[in-house]
Amino acid sequence: MAKVLLVDDSEITRAMIAEFLQMGGHQVAGEAEGLAQAVAAYKAERPDLVTLDLSMGEDDGFTVLRALLEVDPTARVLIVSANTQQDIYDQLIQEGALGFIVKPFSFADISASVAKALGAPRP
Repeated sequence: MAKVLLVDDSEITRAMIAEFLQMGGHQVAGEAEGLAQAVAAYKAERPDLVTLDLSMGEDDGFTVLRALLEVDPTARVLIVSANTQQDIYDQLIQEGALGFIVKPFSFADISASVAKALGAPRP
């Protein structure tokens, strides 16, 4: 069972991810809607994994990813997005993301991505 921090400006998306995580036996360690909340929640909870929306109101996933990895270079972050552009994916992986959950997603998508991210080596 992993503790997972959900970072997304959509309450509905956070609720769906939370439900699927809990169905898979994981615990939601916290929720955040943007950069400041994400960093504060990460520092407070030290989750095993973060799901991070790529496009959020004022904050973008790149900025939040960089901030989380500055706090903890070994942070495990999965990007959640409907954007399927390979160059964006490649850049996010290069910057430290472990993988992607493509919207719309299913329980199987969440389960597979979380398992893969939790099993991936970190620096």
